[in-house]
Amino acid sequence: MSHKDTHDIVGGLALTALGAFAAYYGQQYEFGSLNRMGPGYFPVALGMIVAVLGLFIAVPAFFRRGDPIQVEWKTLALVLGSIVLFALTLKTLGLVFSTVLAAIVSSLADRETRWKGRLIIAVGVAAVTYLVFSMGLGMILPVWPWSP
Repeated sequence: MSHKDTHDIVGGLALTALGAFAAYYGQQYEFGSLNRMGPGYFPVALGMIVAVLGLFIAVPAFFRRGDPIQVEWKTLALVLGSIVLFALTLKTLGLVFSTVLAAIVSSLADRETRWKGRLIIAVGVAAVTYLVFSMGLGMILPVWPWSP
């Protein structure tokens, strides 16, 4: 039994859908012109480029053989669970501790990483998250559990 290149088909179609969504949604903003771009110009143009690139990936994949997709259910559960855990603990634990906790839970999907490596990654991700969202973007988030 021959299998299509499912990885590239799914990836290409996902890119096409994402690009089409961005191009469609971006049309609600003023487009402008090439000399004077409006706020809708970039999302529409980039969305169209991403959609076309997704088709360039997906269409040839229909005509070649590939390995079937094997879902790693434990990995999927740990990564999705870490996202849900982050969302549920953000207000009570704050940005830093929630990020550390989510990074540790998601890193459990990698069997080769040791606890020292997991902690280093978690602290690094939390530091970058704090710098980007609190310092860089100025988002108002509880950083620590005792933050207002």
